Amino acid sequence: MKRTLIILITLAITSIVPAQIKHEVGVQVGFNQTLYRLNTPIDKNNISGDPSKLHKEPLNGIKLGFIYDVTFVKGFGLSSSFNYSYGAHTSKWESYPYDAQGKLISFNPLYDYKYRAESHRIELALNMQYKFTIADNTYIMLYTGPAFQYVAQYNAADYFKEHEFSPKLPTEFIGTYGYNADEMEKYYKRWNVTWGMGVGFQYDRYFIRGGYSFGLVNPYKYNSFGDMEEIKADLKDPRQSTHGRMDQWEISLGIYFWQSDK
Repeated sequence: MKRTLIILITLAITSIVPAQIKHEVGVQVGFNQTLYRLNTPIDKNNISGDPSKLHKEPLNGIKLGFIYDVTFVKGFGLSSSFNYSYGAHTSKWESYPYDAQGKLISFNPLYDYKYRAESHRIELALNMQYKFTIADNTYIMLYTGPAFQYVAQYNAADYFKEHEFSPKLPTEFIGTYGYNADEMEKYYKRWNVTWGMGVGFQYDRYFIRGGYSFGLVNPYKYNSFGDMEEIKADLKDPRQSTHGRMDQWEISLGIYFWQSDK
């Protein structure tokens, strides 16, 4: 009798639990911002060259990708996504107090200067998730978990604009560098791991999500800017530690184009 009862309970559980599992597959697109944070922020007065090499400014851009949610019993489940992220920053034009040979001019700069940095990344996010049911087909979502990012490309360019009274320069576009260049490949890590948390709202097939991710990996390969020949030349005091992290925050809209219960 006991054995029969156990078999019946087991059959009941295995018949109920799978029926409560819900699968959802969709796409999402939104805004994201990447922030390189050092434990000791770099003083702007300490930079004598190009601050984009130090990732001093946040990169603003878009994120788009595919999302897969699976919900188990009572709203508990997993959410995973595979995304492409693009970020960029363009500085304002500023007077550049150097001549074409790099000699400091303390008066009457010959030209203005700006820089632009761009980043292309791919990401795999794996989150634990809970959905609160607040009405029919309407949910509040809470999620947290790691994300694994790969910097496919990072490029930056320096731009120079002549003053009317300055002598003619060879070109208004001088120099590029990126992960294809030796200095970036040598000094920066392509891989980053973050831990994020966020909240979302879902109605039927449509959802909105927003969250913040904390970097767990130092983006620099070296412990000090003094160990980075090309970088330390841009700092008046290169003894600063590179210890820090790469964070990001995001907000996205999406739609599930397939749901297992529909």
